[in-house]
Amino acid sequence: MSVFFRYILRQVVGPLLMFTLVLSIIVWLTQSLQMLDLIVNRGQSAGTFLLLTIYVLPSLLAIIVPFGAFCATLYALNRLSNDSELIVMWSAGLGTWTVAKPLLFIGAVTTVATLLLNLYLMPAGYRALKDKVYDIRTDIATTLIRDGAFTNPQEGLTVYNRETTRNGELHALLVHDNRDREQPTTYMAKLGQFVQTPEGPQLIMLNGNIQQVNADGGISILYFERYALDLAQYMTPQTTLLRELSERYLHELLRPDLSQPWERANIGRLLAEGHNRLTSPLYSIVFVMIALCGVSLGSFNRRGSGWRIAAALGLGLLARLIGFALQSISASTTSLIALQYLAPLLAIAACSYLLFRRDFSPDWIKKIRLTNPFSPAAPSP
Repeated sequence: MSVFFRYILRQVVGPLLMFTLVLSIIVWLTQSLQMLDLIVNRGQSAGTFLLLTIYVLPSLLAIIVPFGAFCATLYALNRLSNDSELIVMWSAGLGTWTVAKPLLFIGAVTTVATLLLNLYLMPAGYRALKDKVYDIRTDIATTLIRDGAFTNPQEGLTVYNRETTRNGELHALLVHDNRDREQPTTYMAKLGQFVQTPEGPQLIMLNGNIQQVNADGGISILYFERYALDLAQYMTPQTTLLRELSERYLHELLRPDLSQPWERANIGRLLAEGHNRLTSPLYSIVFVMIALCGVSLGSFNRRGSGWRIAAALGLGLLARLIGFALQSISASTTSLIALQYLAPLLAIAACSYLLFRRDFSPDWIKKIRLTNPFSPAAPSP
């Protein structure tokens, strides 16, 4: 590993970490706001909220890491250019490959990291997220009870609890079941507690009464010391969770189960998503190559190269939008899936030609050496 390699690598790694962290925080905040309503309404803790946002993080990093590498490469190259370090390297006879090699190394590392995120961490995170959200929504305790407030977990049902102790004991409990309009029933108890039984969840109530309106309009009251209220009647029947595209692993996308109606009807979307998982990491290298072209091509300007940086950003964004468009097109026309691979490979080939053709031109190398004031072959002033 040469001195130039280590030096340029250090110039990129710091901005890469900074851009990735900043972009992750921004996107993470926008995503976490969507879960805040679920956490508040279901009475979940801050730890649950943090856990849910961690499950989303791999999917965010799969998008952020390539763009972080793009921004870091542009930043580092622009700084080296403004400090005339690139001019010194090239005028000393060093080729474009000397500068490109550490940047392509960064691109390769981010490509592998994005591939790992796409193939394993993202679907694993989304699966854990969906399972956890399902558990929260079907948690009968958090659905029915909220301390000091009347809740309506479903139409015709009202529940009130004054407070819940640390050991899960409920105080001053009221359950009003008005689903049967002709015979509404009210349960009241001084104490209560949720328990899990082989028959399902139950609410054990102590020292209370049951008030029920009879058909003739009268009210019957039954006092009890201990009563078990079956909560299964208030629960939504459990259904099989349908795995979305983002929750499926690569083999489930590329080899869908055609015996399932949904997978048979959406085979194009499944295949397009599967191939996108394989091709999207290539855009890390595309971004690095575009950044190299944006800074190194063209004449040096002491006033800066802001317009070239802006053009590189625009081209990088355009390249990624083309990738998204090709994924959408191939979802409806599976015969065009190969275009998802062709687009980033063509971009890499075009940038490579523009960058490295000069290194094999004797006239260009001669011109560089002649214009280098420290070169023995340079003309005397």
